[in-house]
Amino acid sequence: MGFDTREVASLYNIRFDKYGRDIKTVGWGSESSQRLRFEVLLRGLEPKGKTILDIGCGLGNLIPFLEECTGGDFSYIGIDVAEKLIVDARSSYGCDRKHFYVGDIFSLTVPSVDISLLSGALSLKAYGIEQYANHTMERMFEISREAACLNFLSKYVDFELEKNQHYQPEVVFSSAKRLTDKVNLFHDYPLYEFTIQLIKQNSLIVHKNKELP
Repeated sequence: MGFDTREVASLYNIRFDKYGRDIKTVGWGSESSQRLRFEVLLRGLEPKGKTILDIGCGLGNLIPFLEECTGGDFSYIGIDVAEKLIVDARSSYGCDRKHFYVGDIFSLTVPSVDISLLSGALSLKAYGIEQYANHTMERMFEISREAACLNFLSKYVDFELEKNQHYQPEVVFSSAKRLTDKVNLFHDYPLYEFTIQLIKQNSLIVHKNKELP
């Protein structure tokens, strides 16, 4: 694939040395924007009672959000290429139903899960990142029983920082449609990004407490 995760791991390990357990370590502007990302990633889905895979989990910040949404009724697997972040997340949240591992979705043997999520882990510009992103989406869909959900920085913005990788929503959508007919694309929230959900054909989408075929 050409993309080298070691550069990404080094960046986040250095950030952790500088900021510690802080939103700045994982590169988000605020806790409120991070929460919004989580809400959109799981829009219309029911995480309660499910096994959730968090790719690029960082410091495990998704866990308090899932605790709130499910009342604690979920199992969790978090993976990240940055070892220092995983050590901290494991110390903060690790238990029998919450596990953390160093690596990516290709270097680790990841079991099938109900829902896989990826938030912000494909945003740094690097050689081979677009191909890596496409393969990551394919792999997430393969191991997810219900849905694979990812967010990307959008090309529909006023400016782009040189360090960031922005994506064409329609190109990502087209790639997703080759995997499943059930694809949701959300570009309606106040951040410079979009979220895509790939739904397995035999799964049910839960929306407003109703099950839709």
